[in-house]
Amino acid sequence: MRVFKYHGTGNDFVLVENLNHTIPEEEKKELAVKLCNRRLGVGGDGMLLVEPSESADVRFRYFNSDGSEAGMCGNGMRCFAKHVYDFSIVGRRCMRVETPAGEVRVCVIRSEGARGEVSVNMGAPRFEPAQVPVRAESALRLRLETPAGEVEVSAVNTGVPHAVVFVEDVEEVDVEELGRAIRWHPVFPEGANVNFVQVLDGSALKVRTYERGVEAETPACGTGITASCAVAMELGMVEGREIKVLARGGELVVSAEDGEGERSFCLTGPAVRVFRAEVDALGQH
Repeated sequence: MRVFKYHGTGNDFVLVENLNHTIPEEEKKELAVKLCNRRLGVGGDGMLLVEPSESADVRFRYFNSDGSEAGMCGNGMRCFAKHVYDFSIVGRRCMRVETPAGEVRVCVIRSEGARGEVSVNMGAPRFEPAQVPVRAESALRLRLETPAGEVEVSAVNTGVPHAVVFVEDVEEVDVEELGRAIRWHPVFPEGANVNFVQVLDGSALKVRTYERGVEAETPACGTGITASCAVAMELGMVEGREIKVLARGGELVVSAEDGEGERSFCLTGPAVRVFRAEVDALGQH
């Protein structure tokens, strides 16, 4: 099986082309678990599948390393778009991509060899409790009881459910322990990625994210960074329309655009192809 390894600000993925539907639906979750295994497979936070689309230029599927499918992945989408452009699966820089969370518009700003820069229109964030989903009357400024005490959390859906927690210093947070507690809190019926956010100034944030499905902190989370900016703007904690975000894996830029009664967000950052390879055995001892 031919595979490609990519990363977007350290968030790493195994990409597989499934343009001829050679991978049966019932085998995709197991394949993701095997490919993403860092000892017995290729290793990655998730698996990207490239599939044909009847409604857009191409279809995006994303499976976490535990085999669960997510509707969207911002860092993964940038890598996906670079790949389908570089290998002429889609013949133009700006493309429409079908995802389980809806159609996404993506533009490859530049692609030079293994490295590129890609902008993804992440759409409009959803704060309605039923659309996150979150069991609350309001998605903003919820007070949750955790083993670490009471924590203020805001919830939003940017393709997947997210919890956003503002802190004084993200380096002082036990992301694994507190992130896990919030991720599994019963207020989130489908679970949630958990973002710990430090406001650096009026146009810059620092973010660390605990990702469901990976069940650990990742170097960056595109939907989480978008969620963090959306909540920060909603609560008036930042100014302007463009926010620089520092993640452990690097820097991303989120820009807001108002139109047709709602605010949408674009996520721009690097996409890097690490290698391509033929995989001979998976998970075999």
